[in-house]
Amino acid sequence: MVVFSLVSIYALSQIDTIVHETLYSYGLQFSYDWATPYWTIARIAMAMGWLTVGVGVVLQIYQLRRKAPVGGEFAQQVGTKDDDRWSTFRLGDGSTIKVKLVVKGAKRLNKYSPDGMPVYTVDTEPMVQVVDVPDALKVACK
Repeated sequence: MVVFSLVSIYALSQIDTIVHETLYSYGLQFSYDWATPYWTIARIAMAMGWLTVGVGVVLQIYQLRRKAPVGGEFAQQVGTKDDDRWSTFRLGDGSTIKVKLVVKGAKRLNKYSPDGMPVYTVDTEPMVQVVDVPDALKVACK
């Protein structure tokens, strides 16, 4: 946005140069009839261009300051519940297992979902605990 505004300001200054230098050499006669609207429009366009530059810079600074730093190390675990959540499954072979997903760390990416929410990456590890196995599936260990 800022770059487009600066390009527009530059283009407007080039048009002003053409009017004040080139067109006079081709016989342009000064008149308040054309000069007053030209000055008014040029000042409004220049003011809007600089206002857009200012707003763009302020918004960029705000955006940079409101974000937490991206990257770096994974977050440290701050606590666990006493009642760790396990999901219990009875398998087709008669075995029973308990499974839970352990979060090892998480960090925010420099990406956002379509609704504006930040996107996070989570490092996880599945934990599987065998609860019960039919005797027919067990092998003898030496």
